[in-house]
Amino acid sequence: MRLPVLVVAMVLAACPPPCDRSTCSGCCEPGGECMPGTSRGFCGRGGVVCGACPTSQRCQAGSCVMPPDAGPVDAGPQPTNCSTGCVSASSECQPGNLPEACGWDAGACVMCAPVTERCEAGRCVAAACSGCVDALGTCRAGRDRLVCGVDGGLCAACPLGQECRSGTCGVAGCGPLSCATGCCRNSVCTTPSASACGLNGAACVVCSASQTCVGGVCR
Repeated sequence: MRLPVLVVAMVLAACPPPCDRSTCSGCCEPGGECMPGTSRGFCGRGGVVCGACPTSQRCQAGSCVMPPDAGPVDAGPQPTNCSTGCVSASSECQPGNLPEACGWDAGACVMCAPVTERCEAGRCVAAACSGCVDALGTCRAGRDRLVCGVDGGLCAACPLGQECRSGTCGVAGCGPLSCATGCCRNSVCTTPSASACGLNGAACVVCSASQTCVGGVCR
């Protein structure tokens, strides 16, 4: 017995069209639903089967890609999810420490005011920083050997043997870092001898008349 034409039309209308390149610009999940294809768990475009990106990657334009370097000054690790970043207008996860995309805790990214503001820890703050800005966009004093800088520049780690002086890496004074094979006399690194014996930047000592300096030790 044939069903009436109206009943057949109603049944066909109730069934959604199959998910493929002709009906879905994103990707098709296993149940046949068309997804936007822009999330890390459902990534793809052109009606392909959705794929899940590895934790070290993110979904961009339907493809799993490695997160890019955020760049200087406000550079920082790109999150694989948005728990420490923000979501852009195009629904993409951003690091959250860029002046043009500042935010945190998966909130909407905002743009900091040019020149007068910068992004620090996901929030727009005054741009002035007398020290240096670390990889997370935080203003630091800039006087530490491992976090050295001035005038709001990018913090740097001074090379071994140097110290941070007024925000600039320079040759360290006499000490363990700059005088590992000798001793210090009046802030000058001195080669060990009977009259100036010592190692590792320690203060030089004078050996007694019956002693000599061997390996930086009076014996």
